[in-house]
Amino acid sequence: MAEHDSARPANNSPLSGPAVLLAAVFSLPVLIPSLFSWGAGLLAIPVLYTLRVHGLRQGSIYLRNGLVVSLMVAIGTGELGMELLVLSLVPLGYSLYRSTIQGESPVAAGGRGVFVLGLTWFILWAIYGMTQGVNPYRHLVEMLDAGFAQTYEAYRQSTELSPEMLLALKEVVDDIRMLIPRVLPGVLACSLLLTVWLNLVAGSRILRRLHPEFAPWPPYSKWQLPDRLVWGIIGAGLLILVGRGFIRDLGTCLALVMGLLYFFQGLAVVVFLLDRWKVPGYLRMVLYIILIVQSYGLLLVAMLGLADVWLDFRKFQTPPADEHQNT
Repeated sequence: MAEHDSARPANNSPLSGPAVLLAAVFSLPVLIPSLFSWGAGLLAIPVLYTLRVHGLRQGSIYLRNGLVVSLMVAIGTGELGMELLVLSLVPLGYSLYRSTIQGESPVAAGGRGVFVLGLTWFILWAIYGMTQGVNPYRHLVEMLDAGFAQTYEAYRQSTELSPEMLLALKEVVDDIRMLIPRVLPGVLACSLLLTVWLNLVAGSRILRRLHPEFAPWPPYSKWQLPDRLVWGIIGAGLLILVGRGFIRDLGTCLALVMGLLYFFQGLAVVVFLLDRWKVPGYLRMVLYIILIVQSYGLLLVAMLGLADVWLDFRKFQTPPADEHQNT
């Protein structure tokens, strides 16, 4: 798809409607972090939406004005750390937009987005480490370890727990404290994947609903991972079975990442089947909540996504990743 831009004259006013709306969206996590900090991880969505609908030139002006207001709010409230998180999602939004212009599939766009967001976060971590004189990763491990230790101490000082329950709790907490350093790289990688996936799926959905002429990708139910990724699952299993120490931990981290990827594909299969069976919206919401809340539900969806590699529940004639998927 050729890159488009608005034919209207550029509107540089910081009081224009889109700029004011973007300023509010970017400022909420900074202004009221106790309520809206969760939204900072979704701010690539308004970036993608603005660039797709208003074009690169005009959209960038709106984004610039909105981000300047957000930065001023952060300086006034002292929430510069939250502002950095807000700003870190902007390159991801531009990356997703660039993928739409180049006609990339959702998988390719997601892969590019993971690289861009990962690099952005790595740079921010490096800057934080240099300015604070600490190793950010080690500092995070120590914070998590101290948090679990403090939690156990709080329960230990409680008179409501029996000695047997305290002993069992101590064993659980000790196991978790030993496990954290081994699986934390995989958990961080999963958080990166999840952030990109949420912005990718929600951004595509919003564009399809509000401006279908700018929708860059097919509905989520038609998204599919490349079949060759199954080797990642096989490799993770081999590392866990035959490896020891660091090698086994590497296999565990890889298994977490691959499990999340196939959960995404399994969820696409679930959405496809619900569409085929014409399940009402309220029942869908109940099913989605059950699948997310129940740990076994997450595992079943991931297994469904893996099984789709061989069973092809959606009966695609050709892999969606190989098709030109612009609308």
